[in-house]
Amino acid sequence: MPEIKSRPGNLPDYQNPPLNEVVLGVQFAPAQGYQQIRAGEVWELYRANFPFVEEQPPLPPAFETFGLPFQGNALNFGLVAGAMHDRFWFLSQNKDELIQFQEDRLLHNWRKVKDHDNSYPRFEKIIVSFENELRCLEKYFDSLSHQNIKCNQAEISYINQIALDREGSPSRSGNWLRFFNFGDGEPDDVSLVARRTLRESTGTPYGRVICEVTTAWNPAEGRILVVTLTVRGAPPDQSISSALDFLKRGRDVIVEEFTSITTDSAHELWGRIR
Repeated sequence: MPEIKSRPGNLPDYQNPPLNEVVLGVQFAPAQGYQQIRAGEVWELYRANFPFVEEQPPLPPAFETFGLPFQGNALNFGLVAGAMHDRFWFLSQNKDELIQFQEDRLLHNWRKVKDHDNSYPRFEKIIVSFENELRCLEKYFDSLSHQNIKCNQAEISYINQIALDREGSPSRSGNWLRFFNFGDGEPDDVSLVARRTLRESTGTPYGRVICEVTTAWNPAEGRILVVTLTVRGAPPDQSISSALDFLKRGRDVIVEEFTSITTDSAHELWGRIR
């Protein structure tokens, strides 16, 4: 993937991007005094806006590391001590937004919901909501044992779904992605992962951008390309403010990356504004 230089305030924008889901998240050291029996107390912090709850398997810890030799797919690693606590989804009334909570992380998802015309509320609104949710959780942790949230990783993902069988749309993946060229044939399926280290102007790594492209089947649209762009890394000082700054920076990288890897004709169909 080409090197991206972010241009805050002058990012590419689209009227109808193929965006299906956005996820903002932080990972942190588990709070002292928290046990899974208190999960209901955490839900009460958000229940007014997220009235539904679901229990999900836990996510293992993941850290971006630099300077280690390549070992297959082992570019992330997790350290698990003892049994992992469950992950809980707190869902909004329409289930188009949700908070994911487990003892060592908090995430906020926006997603398209079938049969709902729920437009993406934009990053600026979501990150304000996520900051409020993080501050609320930190206040709760402080009530347990006078402690702040110490963010050891932050990540942001944009998940796009490009319909290949929709009437009037190009059916070849190469019409959408610049780096796909299969000659006269179109593959039955695609699975690709590309990772690149993000560096400060001094050359110091601060995170990674990961691009994942797969083919899938959507009952409503037929064949689709799923393009997921993620930026993950460690905030400089482990504070909530530092993690939010990382997420803002990551969003800029993702928007530039998406524009870089997709074609001009795709931009036209999506109504590129700038």
